Amino acid sequence: MRIEFSILKQIDKAFGPMEVGSVFSNPMGSITLRFGYWKQVDLEKLNSLLPNHMQASENLVDEDDDCGELWDYLIHRK
Repeated sequence: MRIEFSILKQIDKAFGPMEVGSVFSNPMGSITLRFGYWKQVDLEKLNSLLPNHMQASENLVDEDDDCGELWDYLIHRK
């Protein structure tokens, strides 16, 4: 899976600092995005910034009393 850096810059501008990761267990290739300290972002807006052949899925990683909800986003092919 490849994504242009200019797209990542647009996403960073819209949502703030993020981390980009890879998902090795997915044979089709995917990347993950994590914003701030696992913060939730507007999924519809995130998808509007991605190329037409890609889609983001929201993933609740964990929830606890100390940190609250922890979110990341899986970017994959449609």
